[in-house]
Amino acid sequence: DSSLKLSHSLNLASDISINFVVPAYLLEGYDMSTVYVESTIENYEGETFLGTETVRMEPVEMGSYYYFTLTGITAVQMNDTISTVLYGEKDGQAYYSNVDLYSVAQYAYSQMNKESSSASLKTLCADLLRYGKEAQVYKSYRTNALVDEDMTELHRSYLSDAEAVTFGNNNQILSDLENPVITWAGKSLNLDSKVSVKYIFNLGSYEGPVEELTLKVFYINHQGKVTQTTVPSPELYNVATNRYAFTFDGLLAAELRSVTDVAVYHGDTRLSQTLRYSPDTYGNNKEGQLLVLCKALIAYSDTAKAYFG
Repeated sequence: DSSLKLSHSLNLASDISINFVVPAYLLEGYDMSTVYVESTIENYEGETFLGTETVRMEPVEMGSYYYFTLTGITAVQMNDTISTVLYGEKDGQAYYSNVDLYSVAQYAYSQMNKESSSASLKTLCADLLRYGKEAQVYKSYRTNALVDEDMTELHRSYLSDAEAVTFGNNNQILSDLENPVITWAGKSLNLDSKVSVKYIFNLGSYEGPVEELTLKVFYINHQGKVTQTTVPSPELYNVATNRYAFTFDGLLAAELRSVTDVAVYHGDTRLSQTLRYSPDTYGNNKEGQLLVLCKALIAYSDTAKAYFG
């Protein structure tokens, strides 16, 4: 059915995800229980093509449109082509759309080329491409096809000053609980599709079911509001040391300077002291390409806060 056309929007508020959008009137007569989208994503190791992965998405009705959202796009995949087809049945007959080819890079370049795009959106897109490029270099991923290679001098003029980026200094355990049952062992940062923090802890003298533990997270969001969230079900982090970890990925791109206060609970009982940390602190004492990547990431986060805030 050549009338089935996909349009696109990008979600840059949290993770990097693509919304494939279809006006509802194009799907009139279709059995919506049969309608879905499949995206085929390229997989590489370094510069070697390994094959493809197919992801199926179900429709979500929003007003007069249907949205199909592809999540989990990593920073290094911004230049990878995503092939998408819409499927459905009408009057007992199966139909499909033409193949739609798209990428995060295509979105960013199109916004920078639009006269109607605001200066803050152009800077957001330019900083996004720089972050993607530095991630590719750091992870040695398709360095023969860097996502910023088509940026013109005008495009680069939209970039913020990554060299001026400084990092936070928020990394401490508060002495706010005597004789804590559970003790902190460290943190690790994941810089893929969505920046996430893994909070690692020792069970200490806790002998109850590990799956009943929760992590309570407090922080001020990019709009200045105090926010609380709870992360359930810790994962086994290290068998040899019997350490566990909670993974928190709730911060938006604009909130990587937000200071998080986290503590482990069993029900309403706090079992650990408070661990205070902000993701931008990770950039301290880094060197080489990792330092360049951290500066690009936090520059993008600062731009996102200016745009979405």
